Amino acid sequence: MNDGLEFYKLVNYSGLTTCRFNIFQVQLRYLKAGGESFILPEKVLPLSVYNPSDDSIGVHKLITMPDKAETFTLPVPSHYLLECFLYQGSAEVLFKTVDPALPILQIDCYFSLGCSVSTISTMSQNIPKLEPEQKFGGLLLYFSARLNPQQLKNLNFVKGAKLCVIARDREQLREEILRLDLEENWRFRFRDEFKTSSKDKPIYFLTGTHV
Repeated sequence: MNDGLEFYKLVNYSGLTTCRFNIFQVQLRYLKAGGESFILPEKVLPLSVYNPSDDSIGVHKLITMPDKAETFTLPVPSHYLLECFLYQGSAEVLFKTVDPALPILQIDCYFSLGCSVSTISTMSQNIPKLEPEQKFGGLLLYFSARLNPQQLKNLNFVKGAKLCVIARDREQLREEILRLDLEENWRFRFRDEFKTSSKDKPIYFLTGTHV
């Protein structure tokens, strides 16, 4: 697991207040000193950044299928693009058929899934503290290295609950499916695998349904 990501999650669950910046703007000022002449550098154009409120880019363009000959990409960090998709597309795509009264369980991570999707976030070691009778309408896993198969079997997912497993690459994605023995209670299809539409190092995820 990435050390930076691990630190972020530990800080987040410790209750400390954190501040995150998605966009930075830098202003350069050049001063003439010592009577010497200098050449003013060319103007640096700002990098184009995807705006989540931009309606011209549909939510389905934020992701693509790994083996699809796709030419549309966005010059946006993959993690930020993933966050935008989860915020915009959870109710519309990922958890569309889930009963709104049932929360989505996020283990070892937290993403905003939009205003219409309720969620419960917990660390894997705190799973025993969850209410035994609590039913969940979905499960979201993100680099859950500490999670083990037995912990998942003790959770109560309704039939038809949705699953989203996120990993750095396709190899790790398959390793997580096997390590957590997800195929026993969840159904997957090849067309349910996606990646972010970022130019560099896309993040992969697989969706499934509880049987």
